[in-house]
Amino acid sequence: MKSITRQDLERRKAQAERFARDVLDDDDLASEIEGESLEEYAEHRRIALVNPKGARKMAVPTRSELLERIDELETENTDLQDRLDQISDLSAAEDEGEGEEEEEEAESQGEERPRRRNVARAGVNPRRR
Repeated sequence: MKSITRQDLERRKAQAERFARDVLDDDDLASEIEGESLEEYAEHRRIALVNPKGARKMAVPTRSELLERIDELETENTDLQDRLDQISDLSAAEDEGEGEEEEEEAESQGEERPRRRNVARAGVNPRRR
């Protein structure tokens, strides 16, 4: 059994219809071929359809739809980045509070600790441009 695409089978069916009408001069056969569905014609000719339901084409968004989506995503990214900055600030504030307590304990025991610099508090954010 031969396998061909739906489009190729449509072309072959039309060709067979024209052949029956023009070359064989058999209008009845041409009408019979014309009246068959594509699936019936394929079955009769022992041909398997490669894409029996036809090709499905994906909807392609327009330029304006894509630009709209870009704006939405940029806004969402900005909102999420702001939330991350807030969380980072809260985390840094907690770290500073804990660090001061540790420094006070170290000073009371006569030890001196070097100060750590928190990158998030210094205003450096590698993801933000």
